[in-house]
Amino acid sequence: MAFRGFDAVKLTALAKDLDTLAGHSGRLHSDLAAVLTSAQQNLPGGQRASHNSDLQDLVGDVIPMPGIFGGRRRLPGSLGGELGDMQASMKRRIKQIEGLQELADRGYPVSDGSLFLDESAPDAKKIDDALKHLQELQGKDFGSNGNHDDLEKISGELDGLTAAELDAVVSKASPKDLAFYNQLLTDTDDSFWNPFDENGLGEDARRATLSRMLSKISPENFDKFQKAFPGTQPTFTNTGAFEEGGNNQNGQTNNGIHWQTPSDPLIVEGVSPDDVNQRQFGDCWYVASLAGLAQKDPKFIEEGIKQNPNGTVSVRVWDKNGNYQWVTMTADLPTDRNGNPISTYGNGESWPAYYEKAFAMVYSEDGDDERGYGGIEGDDPKKSAPYLTGREGDDLTSGGFLGIGEHEDKSLEGLKKAFDSGKVVTVSTPADEKLDKDHPQEWGNVYHSNHAYYVRGFTDDGKVILGNPWGVSGYPPITVSQEEFNKYFGGAEAFDAP
Repeated sequence: MAFRGFDAVKLTALAKDLDTLAGHSGRLHSDLAAVLTSAQQNLPGGQRASHNSDLQDLVGDVIPMPGIFGGRRRLPGSLGGELGDMQASMKRRIKQIEGLQELADRGYPVSDGSLFLDESAPDAKKIDDALKHLQELQGKDFGSNGNHDDLEKISGELDGLTAAELDAVVSKASPKDLAFYNQLLTDTDDSFWNPFDENGLGEDARRATLSRMLSKISPENFDKFQKAFPGTQPTFTNTGAFEEGGNNQNGQTNNGIHWQTPSDPLIVEGVSPDDVNQRQFGDCWYVASLAGLAQKDPKFIEEGIKQNPNGTVSVRVWDKNGNYQWVTMTADLPTDRNGNPISTYGNGESWPAYYEKAFAMVYSEDGDDERGYGGIEGDDPKKSAPYLTGREGDDLTSGGFLGIGEHEDKSLEGLKKAFDSGKVVTVSTPADEKLDKDHPQEWGNVYHSNHAYYVRGFTDDGKVILGNPWGVSGYPPITVSQEEFNKYFGGAEAFDAP
Protein backbone atom coordinates (compact mmCIF):
# COMPACT_ATOMS: atom_id res chain seq x y z
CA MET A 1 0.00 0.00 0.00
CA ALA A 2 1.43 3.34 -1.04
CA PHE A 3 2.12 6.04 1.55
CA ARG A 4 1.51 9.52 0.15
CA GLY A 5 2.39 8.37 -3.34
CA PHE A 6 5.42 6.25 -2.41
CA ASP A 7 5.17 2.45 -2.66
CA ALA A 8 7.95 1.03 -0.48
CA VAL A 9 7.53 -2.51 -1.90
CA LYS A 10 7.97 -1.40 -5.51
CA LEU A 11 10.84 0.91 -4.59
CA THR A 12 12.59 -1.96 -2.79
CA ALA A 13 12.23 -4.13 -5.89
CA LEU A 14 13.70 -1.35 -8.05
CA ALA A 15 16.65 -0.96 -5.69
CA LYS A 16 17.28 -4.71 -5.90
CA ASP A 17 17.25 -4.56 -9.71
CA LEU A 18 19.74 -1.69 -9.66
CA ASP A 19 21.97 -3.68 -7.34
CA THR A 20 21.88 -6.62 -9.78
CA LEU A 21 22.69 -4.39 -12.73
CA ALA A 22 25.59 -2.88 -10.82
CA GLY A 23 27.02 -6.34 -10.27
CA HIS A 24 26.82 -7.14 -14.00
CA SER A 25 28.35 -3.87 -15.18
CA GLY A 26 31.93 -5.10 -14.88
CA ARG A 27 31.26 -8.10 -17.11
CA LEU A 28 29.41 -5.94 -19.64
CA HIS A 29 32.34 -3.52 -19.66
CA SER A 30 34.82 -6.32 -20.40
CA ASP A 31 32.62 -7.90 -23.10
CA LEU A 32 32.08 -4.62 -24.92
CA ALA A 33 35.76 -3.72 -24.67
CA ALA A 34 36.69 -7.15 -26.07
CA VAL A 35 34.36 -6.70 -29.08
CA LEU A 36 35.74 -3.23 -29.85
CA THR A 37 39.34 -4.33 -29.36
CA SER A 38 38.87 -7.32 -31.70
CA ALA A 39 37.13 -5.16 -34.29
CA GLN A 40 39.94 -2.63 -34.35
CA GLN A 41 42.56 -5.34 -34.65
CA ASN A 42 40.83 -6.77 -37.70
CA LEU A 43 40.02 -3.53 -39.47
CA PRO A 44 42.43 -2.69 -42.33
CA GLY A 45 44.58 0.41 -42.50
CA GLY A 46 44.48 1.24 -38.80
CA GLN A 47 40.83 2.17 -38.87
CA ARG A 48 39.16 2.95 -35.55
CA ALA A 49 36.55 0.61 -34.14
CA SER A 50 34.22 3.51 -33.38
CA HIS A 51 33.92 7.21 -34.11
CA ASN A 52 32.38 7.71 -30.69
CA SER A 53 35.14 8.86 -28.33
CA ASP A 54 33.55 7.17 -25.30
CA LEU A 55 33.40 3.80 -27.07
CA GLN A 56 36.84 4.21 -28.61
CA ASP A 57 38.30 4.67 -25.11
CA LEU A 58 37.21 1.11 -24.29
CA VAL A 59 39.58 -0.39 -26.87
CA GLY A 60 42.22 -2.38 -24.98
CA ASP A 61 40.36 -2.04 -21.65
CA VAL A 62 39.35 -5.71 -21.60
CA ILE A 63 40.28 -6.25 -17.94
CA PRO A 64 39.66 -2.86 -16.28
CA MET A 65 41.24 -2.13 -12.93
CA PRO A 66 38.94 -1.53 -9.93
CA GLY A 67 37.94 2.05 -9.18
CA ILE A 68 40.45 2.41 -6.33
CA PHE A 69 43.24 2.06 -8.92
CA GLY A 70 41.69 4.57 -11.29
CA GLY A 71 39.91 2.03 -13.48
CA ARG A 72 36.30 1.74 -14.64
CA ARG A 73 35.84 5.47 -14.85
CA ARG A 74 34.05 4.95 -18.16
CA LEU A 75 30.72 3.41 -18.96
CA PRO A 76 29.55 0.74 -18.56
CA GLY A 77 32.08 -0.30 -15.88
CA SER A 78 31.58 2.90 -13.90
CA LEU A 79 27.92 1.96 -13.47
CA GLY A 80 29.00 -0.52 -10.79
CA GLY A 81 29.75 2.27 -8.35
CA GLU A 82 27.07 4.68 -9.56
CA LEU A 83 24.21 2.19 -9.47
CA GLY A 84 25.50 0.83 -6.17
CA ASP A 85 25.40 4.29 -4.60
CA MET A 86 21.96 4.91 -6.05
CA GLN A 87 20.42 1.73 -4.67
CA ALA A 88 22.05 2.31 -1.27
CA SER A 89 20.49 5.78 -1.13
CA MET A 90 17.14 4.34 -2.18
CA LYS A 91 17.25 1.72 0.58
CA ARG A 92 17.94 4.40 3.21
CA ARG A 93 15.07 6.50 1.95
CA ILE A 94 12.75 3.49 1.82
CA LYS A 95 13.43 2.86 5.50
CA GLN A 96 12.66 6.53 6.12
CA ILE A 97 9.32 6.22 4.30
CA GLU A 98 8.44 3.03 6.18
CA GLY A 99 9.33 4.67 9.48
CA LEU A 100 7.21 7.72 8.69
CA GLN A 101 4.29 5.53 7.68
CA GLU A 102 4.55 3.76 11.02
CA LEU A 103 4.54 7.11 12.83
CA ALA A 104 1.49 8.26 10.88
CA ASP A 105 -0.32 4.99 11.63
CA ARG A 106 0.32 5.59 15.34
CA GLY A 107 -1.10 9.09 15.19
CA TYR A 108 2.11 11.16 14.98
CA PRO A 109 2.06 14.19 12.67
CA VAL A 110 4.21 13.68 9.57
CA SER A 111 4.99 16.50 7.12
CA ASP A 112 5.27 15.75 3.41
CA GLY A 113 8.76 17.25 3.38
CA SER A 114 10.00 14.54 5.75
CA LEU A 115 9.49 11.96 2.98
CA PHE A 116 12.39 13.41 1.03
CA LEU A 117 14.94 13.46 3.84
CA ASP A 118 18.00 11.21 3.62
CA GLU A 119 18.32 10.33 7.29
CA SER A 120 17.80 7.45 9.72
CA ALA A 121 14.25 6.16 10.09
CA PRO A 122 12.36 7.96 12.89
CA ASP A 123 12.12 6.37 16.31
CA ALA A 124 8.79 6.87 18.10
CA LYS A 125 10.38 6.27 21.50
CA LYS A 126 12.78 9.18 21.04
CA ILE A 127 9.84 11.43 20.21
CA ASP A 128 7.89 10.30 23.24
CA ASP A 129 10.90 10.72 25.54
CA ALA A 130 11.57 14.26 24.31
CA LEU A 131 7.92 15.25 24.77
CA LYS A 132 7.89 13.75 28.26
CA HIS A 133 11.04 15.59 29.31
CA LEU A 134 9.69 18.90 28.01
CA GLN A 135 6.45 18.41 29.92
CA GLU A 136 8.32 17.49 33.10
CA LEU A 137 9.93 20.93 33.20
CA GLN A 138 6.61 22.35 34.40
CA GLY A 139 6.76 22.56 38.18
CA LYS A 140 10.03 20.68 38.48
CA ASP A 141 12.22 21.32 41.52
CA PHE A 142 15.67 21.96 40.06
CA GLY A 143 17.33 22.03 43.46
CA SER A 144 19.88 24.49 44.79
CA ASN A 145 22.16 24.23 41.73
CA GLY A 146 19.65 25.71 39.27
CA ASN A 147 18.29 24.29 36.00
CA HIS A 148 21.37 24.65 33.79
CA ASP A 149 22.27 20.94 33.78
CA ASP A 150 18.67 19.88 33.09
CA LEU A 151 18.42 22.30 30.18
CA GLU A 152 21.73 21.15 28.75
CA LYS A 153 20.49 17.57 28.86
CA ILE A 154 17.27 18.41 27.03
CA SER A 155 19.15 20.56 24.55
CA GLY A 156 21.43 17.63 23.75
CA GLU A 157 18.43 15.33 23.43
CA LEU A 158 16.70 17.65 20.96
CA ASP A 159 19.92 18.17 19.01
CA GLY A 160 20.21 14.40 18.57
CA LEU A 161 16.80 13.98 16.97
CA THR A 162 16.42 13.59 13.23
CA ALA A 163 14.48 16.23 11.33
CA ALA A 164 11.37 14.04 11.18
CA GLU A 165 11.56 13.24 14.90
CA LEU A 166 12.08 16.85 15.91
CA ASP A 167 9.25 18.02 13.68
CA ALA A 168 6.93 15.52 15.36
CA VAL A 169 8.03 16.80 18.78
CA VAL A 170 7.33 20.44 17.87
CA SER A 171 3.99 19.45 16.30
CA LYS A 172 2.80 17.50 19.34
CA ALA A 173 4.26 19.71 22.08
CA SER A 174 1.84 22.24 23.51
CA PRO A 175 2.60 25.93 22.94
CA LYS A 176 2.69 26.26 26.72
CA ASP A 177 5.44 23.63 27.10
CA LEU A 178 7.54 25.17 24.33
CA ALA A 179 7.13 28.70 25.70
CA PHE A 180 8.06 27.55 29.21
CA TYR A 181 11.16 25.83 27.82
CA ASN A 182 12.13 29.13 26.17
CA GLN A 183 11.49 30.98 29.44
CA LEU A 184 13.87 28.66 31.26
CA LEU A 185 16.49 28.89 28.50
CA THR A 186 16.59 32.68 28.53
CA ASP A 187 16.38 33.30 32.29
CA THR A 188 20.01 33.20 33.47
CA ASP A 189 19.48 35.17 36.70
CA ASP A 190 20.54 33.70 40.02
CA SER A 191 17.80 32.73 42.41
CA PHE A 192 17.02 34.68 45.58
CA TRP A 193 17.96 31.70 47.73
CA ASN A 194 21.27 30.88 46.09
CA PRO A 195 23.23 33.60 44.28
CA PHE A 196 25.69 30.98 43.04
CA ASP A 197 23.26 28.68 41.26
CA GLU A 198 23.20 28.26 37.48
CA ASN A 199 20.06 28.94 35.51
CA GLY A 200 19.29 28.99 31.80
CA LEU A 201 21.75 28.51 28.95
CA GLY A 202 24.34 30.99 27.78
CA GLU A 203 23.63 33.07 24.70
CA ASP A 204 25.82 30.97 22.40
CA ALA A 205 24.45 27.61 23.60
CA ARG A 206 20.87 28.86 23.45
CA ARG A 207 21.30 30.27 19.97
CA ALA A 208 22.98 27.07 18.73
CA THR A 209 20.18 24.86 20.03
CA LEU A 210 17.38 26.98 18.61
CA SER A 211 19.21 27.35 15.27
CA ARG A 212 19.62 23.60 14.91
CA MET A 213 15.97 23.06 15.76
CA LEU A 214 14.78 25.68 13.29
CA SER A 215 16.96 24.23 10.53
CA LYS A 216 15.16 20.86 10.84
CA ILE A 217 11.46 21.45 11.45
CA SER A 218 8.94 21.69 8.62
CA PRO A 219 7.65 25.05 7.35
CA GLU A 220 4.22 24.18 8.78
CA ASN A 221 5.72 24.59 12.27
CA PHE A 222 7.64 27.85 11.69
CA ASP A 223 4.90 30.08 13.07
CA LYS A 224 4.41 27.93 16.18
CA PHE A 225 8.17 27.80 16.75
CA GLN A 226 8.67 31.56 16.46
CA LYS A 227 5.81 32.28 18.84
CA ALA A 228 7.38 29.97 21.41
CA PHE A 229 10.91 31.25 20.77
CA PRO A 230 10.52 34.91 19.75
CA GLY A 231 14.28 35.48 19.70
CA THR A 232 14.47 33.57 16.42
CA GLN A 233 12.77 36.44 14.56
CA PRO A 234 14.21 39.95 15.04
CA THR A 235 11.68 42.74 15.38
CA PHE A 236 11.61 45.75 13.02
CA THR A 237 9.02 47.81 14.92
CA ASN A 238 11.76 49.67 16.82
CA THR A 239 13.44 51.05 13.68
CA GLY A 240 13.29 54.47 12.10
CA ALA A 241 11.96 52.85 8.92
CA PHE A 242 8.92 51.62 10.83
CA GLU A 243 8.38 54.55 13.17
CA GLU A 244 9.08 57.30 10.61
CA GLY A 245 8.07 55.54 7.39
CA GLY A 246 11.49 55.36 5.79
CA ASN A 247 15.15 56.37 5.85
CA ASN A 248 15.51 60.14 6.27
CA GLN A 249 19.06 60.07 4.87
CA ASN A 250 18.54 58.45 1.48
CA GLY A 251 14.88 59.49 1.21
CA GLN A 252 13.47 55.98 0.74
CA THR A 253 9.92 55.61 2.10
CA ASN A 254 7.59 52.73 2.79
CA ASN A 255 4.19 51.71 4.05
CA GLY A 256 2.82 48.46 5.38
CA ILE A 257 6.05 46.76 6.47
CA HIS A 258 5.52 43.02 6.89
CA TRP A 259 7.42 39.75 6.60
CA GLN A 260 7.63 38.22 3.13
CA THR A 261 9.88 35.61 1.55
CA PRO A 262 11.74 36.88 -1.56
CA SER A 263 11.86 34.93 -4.80
CA ASP A 264 15.49 35.84 -5.50
CA PRO A 265 18.22 33.26 -4.79
CA LEU A 266 20.94 33.75 -2.17
CA ILE A 267 23.79 34.10 -4.68
CA VAL A 268 23.75 34.09 -8.48
CA GLU A 269 27.28 34.58 -9.78
CA GLY A 270 29.45 34.98 -6.74
CA VAL A 271 29.56 37.70 -4.10
CA SER A 272 30.33 41.33 -4.90
CA PRO A 273 30.16 44.63 -2.96
CA ASP A 274 27.94 45.84 -5.76
CA ASP A 275 25.27 43.42 -4.47
CA VAL A 276 24.92 45.50 -1.31
CA ASN A 277 22.17 48.11 -0.99
CA GLN A 278 21.44 49.33 2.54
CA ARG A 279 17.92 50.59 1.85
CA GLN A 280 15.93 51.74 4.91
CA PHE A 281 17.43 50.53 8.20
CA GLY A 282 19.97 52.87 9.80
CA ASP A 283 22.87 50.41 10.06
CA CYS A 284 25.29 51.89 7.52
CA TRP A 285 28.15 51.18 9.93
CA TYR A 286 27.53 47.44 9.57
CA VAL A 287 26.54 47.43 5.90
CA ALA A 288 29.66 49.40 4.89
CA SER A 289 31.79 46.78 6.64
CA LEU A 290 29.85 43.97 4.95
CA ALA A 291 30.35 45.53 1.50
CA GLY A 292 34.04 46.06 2.19
CA LEU A 293 34.46 42.43 3.24
CA ALA A 294 32.57 41.27 0.14
CA GLN A 295 35.13 43.19 -1.91
CA LYS A 296 38.20 41.88 -0.08
CA ASP A 297 37.14 38.26 0.47
CA PRO A 298 33.98 37.31 -1.46
CA LYS A 299 34.66 33.60 -0.97
CA PHE A 300 34.57 34.05 2.80
CA ILE A 301 31.14 35.69 2.55
CA GLU A 302 29.89 32.95 0.22
CA GLU A 303 31.10 30.18 2.53
CA GLY A 304 29.34 31.84 5.46
CA ILE A 305 25.76 31.42 4.22
CA LYS A 306 23.70 28.37 3.28
CA GLN A 307 20.12 27.36 2.65
CA ASN A 308 18.77 24.37 4.54
CA PRO A 309 16.47 21.64 3.11
CA ASN A 310 13.43 23.14 4.89
CA GLY A 311 14.00 26.58 3.30
CA THR A 312 15.56 28.28 6.33
CA VAL A 313 18.83 30.17 5.92
CA SER A 314 21.90 29.86 8.16
CA VAL A 315 24.60 32.53 8.40
CA ARG A 316 27.96 32.24 10.14
CA VAL A 317 28.27 34.94 12.80
CA TRP A 318 30.78 35.45 15.57
CA ASP A 319 29.59 36.52 19.00
CA LYS A 320 31.07 39.05 21.43
CA ASN A 321 33.29 36.33 22.91
CA GLY A 322 34.91 35.48 19.57
CA ASN A 323 33.04 32.20 19.07
CA TYR A 324 31.40 31.60 15.72
CA GLN A 325 28.02 29.98 15.30
CA TRP A 326 25.56 29.28 12.51
CA VAL A 327 22.52 31.46 13.13
CA THR A 328 19.42 30.01 11.47
CA MET A 329 16.43 32.11 10.47
CA THR A 330 13.29 31.75 8.40
CA ALA A 331 13.60 33.04 4.85
CA ASP A 332 11.11 35.89 5.23
CA LEU A 333 12.42 39.46 5.23
CA PRO A 334 11.01 42.91 6.07
CA THR A 335 9.09 44.05 3.01
CA ASP A 336 6.75 46.93 2.22
CA ARG A 337 3.18 46.70 1.01
CA ASN A 338 4.29 46.67 -2.63
CA GLY A 339 6.67 43.76 -2.15
CA ASN A 340 9.82 45.90 -2.08
CA PRO A 341 12.54 44.89 0.39
CA ILE A 342 13.15 47.23 3.33
CA SER A 343 16.34 45.65 4.61
CA THR A 344 19.76 45.48 2.93
CA TYR A 345 19.36 43.69 -0.39
CA GLY A 346 21.24 42.98 -3.60
CA ASN A 347 20.93 43.07 -7.36
CA GLY A 348 18.68 40.04 -7.64
CA GLU A 349 20.57 38.34 -4.79
CA SER A 350 19.34 38.10 -1.22
CA TRP A 351 22.52 37.17 0.70
CA PRO A 352 23.11 40.70 2.15
CA ALA A 353 19.63 40.70 3.72
CA TYR A 354 20.26 37.45 5.56
CA TYR A 355 23.66 38.58 6.83
CA GLU A 356 21.91 41.67 8.20
CA LYS A 357 19.05 39.63 9.70
CA ALA A 358 21.47 37.27 11.45
CA PHE A 359 23.44 40.24 12.77
CA ALA A 360 20.24 41.80 14.14
CA MET A 361 19.57 38.57 16.02
CA VAL A 362 23.02 38.25 17.57
CA TYR A 363 24.19 41.85 18.08
CA SER A 364 20.94 42.91 19.69
CA GLU A 365 21.51 40.42 22.50
CA ASP A 366 24.57 42.39 23.57
CA GLY A 367 22.47 45.40 24.47
CA ASP A 368 20.41 45.84 27.60
CA ASP A 369 17.16 46.89 25.98
CA GLU A 370 17.36 47.21 22.20
CA ARG A 371 16.53 44.10 20.21
CA GLY A 372 16.23 43.27 16.53
CA TYR A 373 16.86 45.68 13.67
CA GLY A 374 16.46 48.68 15.95
CA GLY A 375 19.35 47.40 18.02
CA ILE A 376 21.79 47.66 15.12
CA GLU A 377 20.94 51.20 14.05
CA GLY A 378 23.59 53.86 14.63
CA ASP A 379 26.94 52.62 15.86
CA ASP A 380 30.69 52.56 15.14
CA PRO A 381 31.85 50.62 12.03
CA LYS A 382 34.75 49.02 13.87
CA LYS A 383 32.26 47.27 16.17
CA SER A 384 30.95 45.18 13.26
CA ALA A 385 34.32 43.52 12.57
CA PRO A 386 34.22 40.97 15.44
CA TYR A 387 30.80 39.72 14.30
CA LEU A 388 31.82 39.39 10.65
CA THR A 389 35.23 37.80 11.15
CA GLY A 390 35.84 37.12 14.83
CA ARG A 391 38.61 39.74 14.86
CA GLU A 392 38.73 43.19 16.40
CA GLY A 393 38.83 46.31 14.25
CA ASP A 394 41.37 49.13 14.49
CA ASP A 395 40.77 52.86 14.67
CA LEU A 396 43.09 54.26 12.00
CA THR A 397 42.69 57.90 12.99
CA SER A 398 43.76 57.60 16.62
CA GLY A 399 47.29 56.28 16.35
CA GLY A 400 47.42 52.50 16.12
CA PHE A 401 47.99 51.39 12.54
CA LEU A 402 49.12 54.80 11.32
CA GLY A 403 51.62 55.34 14.09
CA ILE A 404 51.49 57.87 16.90
CA GLY A 405 51.24 61.41 15.59
CA GLU A 406 50.07 60.46 12.12
CA HIS A 407 46.39 60.70 12.95
CA GLU A 408 46.19 64.46 13.11
CA ASP A 409 45.66 64.99 9.37
CA LYS A 410 43.89 61.63 8.81
CA SER A 411 46.49 60.59 6.29
CA LEU A 412 45.20 58.89 3.13
CA GLU A 413 48.61 57.30 2.91
CA GLY A 414 47.83 55.45 6.12
CA LEU A 415 44.46 54.32 4.77
CA LYS A 416 46.15 53.04 1.61
CA LYS A 417 48.72 51.19 3.67
CA ALA A 418 45.97 49.42 5.56
CA PHE A 419 43.96 48.73 2.38
CA ASP A 420 46.96 47.40 0.46
CA SER A 421 47.80 45.07 3.37
CA GLY A 422 44.48 43.30 2.79
CA LYS A 423 42.38 45.05 5.41
CA VAL A 424 38.79 46.17 4.97
CA VAL A 425 38.76 49.95 5.49
CA THR A 426 35.69 52.02 6.36
CA VAL A 427 35.36 55.75 6.98
CA SER A 428 32.69 57.89 8.64
CA THR A 429 31.38 61.41 8.14
CA PRO A 430 30.71 63.90 10.97
CA ALA A 431 27.19 64.38 12.35
CA ASP A 432 27.06 67.87 10.85
CA GLU A 433 24.07 68.42 8.57
CA LYS A 434 25.62 71.62 7.14
CA LEU A 435 28.04 69.37 5.23
CA ASP A 436 25.13 67.84 3.29
CA LYS A 437 25.00 71.06 1.25
CA ASP A 438 28.57 72.23 1.64
CA HIS A 439 30.50 69.54 -0.23
CA PRO A 440 31.97 69.14 -3.74
CA GLN A 441 29.22 69.31 -6.34
CA GLU A 442 30.48 66.25 -8.20
CA TRP A 443 29.65 64.06 -5.20
CA GLY A 444 25.96 64.85 -5.66
CA ASN A 445 23.67 62.91 -3.29
CA VAL A 446 26.33 60.26 -2.63
CA TYR A 447 27.78 62.23 0.26
CA HIS A 448 25.83 62.48 3.50
CA SER A 449 26.69 63.49 7.03
CA ASN A 450 26.57 60.97 9.89
CA HIS A 451 27.16 58.12 7.46
CA ALA A 452 29.68 55.32 6.79
CA TYR A 453 31.53 54.43 3.59
CA TYR A 454 33.98 51.72 2.57
CA VAL A 455 37.23 52.07 0.64
CA ARG A 456 37.06 50.59 -2.88
CA GLY A 457 40.55 51.62 -3.95
CA PHE A 458 42.89 54.52 -4.72
CA THR A 459 43.71 56.56 -7.79
CA ASP A 460 47.22 56.83 -9.19
CA ASP A 461 47.57 60.30 -7.69
CA GLY A 462 46.73 59.08 -4.17
CA LYS A 463 43.05 59.95 -3.88
CA VAL A 464 40.77 57.49 -2.12
CA ILE A 465 37.74 55.93 -3.87
CA LEU A 466 34.83 55.47 -1.48
CA GLY A 467 31.75 53.31 -1.90
CA ASN A 468 28.39 54.23 -0.41
CA PRO A 469 26.55 51.22 1.13
CA TRP A 470 23.33 52.60 -0.38
CA GLY A 471 24.33 50.79 -3.60
CA VAL A 472 26.35 51.61 -6.69
CA SER A 473 23.35 51.79 -9.03
CA GLY A 474 22.05 55.04 -7.55
CA TYR A 475 25.12 56.14 -5.60
CA PRO A 476 28.32 55.63 -7.62
CA PRO A 477 31.71 55.70 -5.85
CA ILE A 478 33.23 59.11 -5.15
CA THR A 479 36.87 60.14 -5.35
CA VAL A 480 38.22 62.12 -2.38
CA SER A 481 41.48 64.08 -2.06
CA GLN A 482 43.47 64.43 1.14
CA GLU A 483 42.20 67.97 1.67
CA GLU A 484 38.60 66.93 1.10
CA PHE A 485 38.97 63.95 3.40
CA ASN A 486 40.25 66.17 6.21
CA LYS A 487 37.22 68.47 5.85
CA TYR A 488 34.34 66.12 5.12
CA PHE A 489 35.26 62.87 6.85
CA GLY A 490 35.98 61.89 10.42
CA GLY A 491 37.05 58.49 11.70
CA ALA A 492 38.57 55.64 9.70
CA GLU A 493 38.55 52.01 10.76
CA ALA A 494 40.09 48.82 9.45
CA PHE A 495 39.88 45.09 10.10
CA ASP A 496 41.56 42.03 8.67
CA ALA A 497 39.75 40.01 6.02
CA PRO A 498 40.23 36.30 6.85
